[in-house]
Amino acid sequence: MNCARAGFLKRSYVTKTKLTTVFNEDVHQMVLREEIKARRHPGRCTVIANPLPDSLIASIVKTLKDVQLKSLMTDSQLLVNYMHSRHSPVEASEKIEKKKFHQAELEDKYKKENLTAEQEIRLEKFINNRAEKLIAQRTYNWKPIDFNNKHVCHQYLLSRIAPEYNTIQMIFNEIQQRDPNFSPESLFDFGSGIGTVTMNAIKFWGNSLKEYYCVDTSSTMNDLSKLLLQEGNPNNNQILPKGLFYRQFLPASPNLKFDLVVSAYSLFELPDIKNRFETILNLWNKTKQYIILVEMGTRAGFNLINEARDLLLEISSQNNIKSHVFSPCAHEYSCPRYDTDDTPCNFIVTYYTPKISQQSTIKKEHFSYIVIKKGERPETDEQWPRIVRPVLVRSKHSICRMCTSSGKLQEIIFTAARNGKIPYWCARSSKWGDRLPIKIKEEVESE
Repeated sequence: MNCARAGFLKRSYVTKTKLTTVFNEDVHQMVLREEIKARRHPGRCTVIANPLPDSLIASIVKTLKDVQLKSLMTDSQLLVNYMHSRHSPVEASEKIEKKKFHQAELEDKYKKENLTAEQEIRLEKFINNRAEKLIAQRTYNWKPIDFNNKHVCHQYLLSRIAPEYNTIQMIFNEIQQRDPNFSPESLFDFGSGIGTVTMNAIKFWGNSLKEYYCVDTSSTMNDLSKLLLQEGNPNNNQILPKGLFYRQFLPASPNLKFDLVVSAYSLFELPDIKNRFETILNLWNKTKQYIILVEMGTRAGFNLINEARDLLLEISSQNNIKSHVFSPCAHEYSCPRYDTDDTPCNFIVTYYTPKISQQSTIKKEHFSYIVIKKGERPETDEQWPRIVRPVLVRSKHSICRMCTSSGKLQEIIFTAARNGKIPYWCARSSKWGDRLPIKIKEEVESE
């Protein structure tokens, strides 16, 4: 057989995977009948940024009326910078391993040959102290934020009220949009902080909620949250929602359960993985329907969310508890972003800074989150893929990078000629964080 023939046979066995999309027929018909516009398809989850409610701004102004706002703003920015640079605590076992490594290096550098017993003892003490100093210099020094300090609480209020309020609003909006029959009667907010979860819960499900159980270890933060709900007037108790409770510790009763359990921006305050796992399992055991976990969209924040996701799915599998990931994932496989990429799986929220002693400006923040619902995934859930990075809008085509129901990160190029005008315009108008009403099929082709 000649070389050309051999080369032809070799190339004939090369295969590649072709991705094809099938657009949801119901959505297609709704657009055709002009019931909805393509840019407002049912997969849209992102919320248009609006300024904080006027009543909330007024509450913040009254709450901070005796505070020097100029210095508070400067300190608030320092707090935000610190929060964005945080890492999770280094485990004790990791510190021990690092110490052994440094001790071995130092012992190799400072030989014990020809030393007296007393000199050996002194050398060992020196090596031990030197190893501990190296660990202190080269290991991230985690510490919790002191929320018992009133000034720190005010810093947090001024800098975090807008991004956290809008993040929770976006997550609650998707739950209400996709599960309109969900009418929670009880809410459990772990690490309730300044109360953005309660504020949004009142807005979305205030007619059905009968109990708001808020837990924060800081009594100062609990008082601040309550004061905001009282519109800055500590005597204004009549406007507080009925069934509102503030506590500093998790409820002791294992039988106490809630329809909606939320932990927003709280996992970083736990000192180690043991505490995180115990807390997450405690929250899971108190969940009737939905559990929501939210953190900063940094790599460290995403790692905490993914750690919690893996734990809850593993526990559910071991104990035969029916549950499924409601959002953002369309699957229960391991996270493809975590397994194959160095960038976090995060999403973006746009918000207006509070108009307090300065002009309001538009800002953006990344966040990572997971929503898990107890019970089997409904048959009506078609597990539409989630757009996990900004849509690249180009001339006559758009590129969507998505996390799909197969547990993979896949990229689709949409054109009107190949996919049809309606799917093309749906993809073109979608944003980072939206779902696309399509199914992706993989076909193996030979070249």
